[in-house]
Amino acid sequence: MKDNSQKTQNDIGQLGNVDQIREILFGSQTRELNKRFEKIESDIKRSLEDIKNRLEQNQKDFTLRLDNEVELLSKKIKNLTTQHQEEMTDIRDNELKQEKRIQNSIELLNDELSAKHEQLYKEQLENKNSLQEEMNNLKEELFIMMELKLQELNDLKLSRDDAAEIMMETAMRLKGNQLEKQIISVQNN
Repeated sequence: MKDNSQKTQNDIGQLGNVDQIREILFGSQTRELNKRFEKIESDIKRSLEDIKNRLEQNQKDFTLRLDNEVELLSKKIKNLTTQHQEEMTDIRDNELKQEKRIQNSIELLNDELSAKHEQLYKEQLENKNSLQEEMNNLKEELFIMMELKLQELNDLKLSRDDAAEIMMETAMRLKGNQLEKQIISVQNN
C-alpha cells in the first residue's frame, strides 16, 4: 500500500510538474487566447447590446410611425365620414326643398284650376241665364205674334180648323219639323 500511496504522490508531483511545463510551453498563448476570447466575448456582448438597442429604437420608431399613420387614417376616415354625412344632409335638405317646391306648385295649380273651374261655372251659368232669357223673350214674342195672328184670325173670321192648322204649323216649325211631313207620315201610318 505504501507503494500505491507513494505512486499517487509521485503522480501528483508529476502533475504539478506537467502544469508547470504546460505553463512554460503554452502559458503565454493560453493567456493571449483567453484575452482574445474575453475581448471577443465583450465585443459580442457590446454588439448584441447595440443590436438590441437598435432593435428597440427601430421598434419604437416603427410603433411611433404606425401610430401616426393610424391616427392620420383615423382622421381621414372621420373627415370622410363627416363629409359623407354633410353631403347626405345636403341631399336630404335639397329633397325636402324640392318636395316643398313641388307641393307649392301643386297647390298653386290646384288653386288656379279651382279658379278656372269657378270662372267657367260662372260663365256657363251666365250663358244658361242668357239663353233662358232669350228663350223667354222668344216665347213672349211668339205668344205676342200668336195673339196677333189670332186677333187677325178673329178679324178674318177663319174657321177653327184653319186656326188649328196654323197653330200646328207654327208649333212644328218651332220644333224644327214641317207640318206637311208630319201629315204625310200620319197618313201613311
